[in-house]
Amino acid sequence: MQKALLFLSLFVVAWPLIAHPGRTASDGCHYCRTNCSRSDALEGVRHCHDAPPEKEITGNPHVIDGDSIRIADVEMRLHGIDAPEATQLCLVKGDDWACGKAATETLSFLSAGAPFRCTWTERDGYNRALATCFRKDKNINGMMVGVGMALAYRHYGDTYATQEDEAKAAKRGLWGSQFIPPWDWRRGVRLSGHELSDSGCEIKGNVNRKGIKIYHVKGWRDHAKVKLKTEEGDQCFRSVFDAEMAGFKPAQQ
Repeated sequence: MQKALLFLSLFVVAWPLIAHPGRTASDGCHYCRTNCSRSDALEGVRHCHDAPPEKEITGNPHVIDGDSIRIADVEMRLHGIDAPEATQLCLVKGDDWACGKAATETLSFLSAGAPFRCTWTERDGYNRALATCFRKDKNINGMMVGVGMALAYRHYGDTYATQEDEAKAAKRGLWGSQFIPPWDWRRGVRLSGHELSDSGCEIKGNVNRKGIKIYHVKGWRDHAKVKLKTEEGDQCFRSVFDAEMAGFKPAQQ
């Protein structure tokens, strides 16, 4: 009986590590890389097995883009949503629309005249707080999705799915245009006529004939030689972190 209880205790303690292995920092936190769904962890998001206390900050935000802000020295990514990147273009009736700039302007409008109160418990791979922010009693994350200027990040949960469904039905914001979801745009997918040239890609992810995923950073030996073929799984990445999270390994130099 004692052996059974000892085994059960060890299993309970070890399960988080079995579910998604990886060393933890001194505070018991780490980034989940594999088998994240087994323990409801988010891939690439820093989390703690001993849940840390919720942190909070209140102040006037500096808007970075449609889903990123800074208050004081805390940079935050609005949790559960994804807005067009700052330079992203969409199409409205065949004409270019700077939807990324419009998303940034929308968040700036929502932030005018009143401070934000933001709470978080986790950080992402860029060390940004994954925050839910409020203006008085209004959830800013949800408002960005509700007006159609951000998408619900359903890969990480359906918190704002209802707001997105309503915005889509009413053709608000992005839903009244042709657009590429931001998560696809970041890996190089473009609308017809907006294709990204190889020279404009800082980090090229190439899948070779053996199916091995290799990334090449601009300035490396073979970067200029790599021609992206998206139909074969090649991707353009914004950062080394994004490339490695997608399973690509650095090219040998």
